[in-house]
Amino acid sequence: MLGGKQASPTGQGTIVGTNVKLIGTLQDANDIVVHGQIEGEIISNQAVNISETAFVKGPVSGEIVSVAGKVRGAITATNKLEILPTGKVFGSITSKDISIRSGAIFVGKCTMPNEEKEETETESATAQEGGKNTKKDTQYEVE
Repeated sequence: MLGGKQASPTGQGTIVGTNVKLIGTLQDANDIVVHGQIEGEIISNQAVNISETAFVKGPVSGEIVSVAGKVRGAITATNKLEILPTGKVFGSITSKDISIRSGAIFVGKCTMPNEEKEETETESATAQEGGKNTKKDTQYEVE
């Protein structure tokens, strides 16, 4: 369906129609496609597709998340997040792979977890234990 993924043979997933307004938590082990409105949390073990007609107010999490509509809330994609040209995201985003297409709107904080950060933190802790702090602290004041 998204990113070349096939639907799981155990189920088709969930589709929220254009005229549907759902309040609460939507959770599915398979793909979720939203065309309507959701106020609440969306959780999938696979892909979440927020279509052009969709509006989501609340957190979204999935392996692959694609946004063509509007999301007000945090998005966590364990594998990939894509904000398409018609997509509007207002909230923090977290993913290893992020694509924001020209024309898309993103207002919020972006976090890209990686293995290098963990290695740097370990090296810094080792240097501090050895009695030398190799980290330089810099403070800035804004008036």
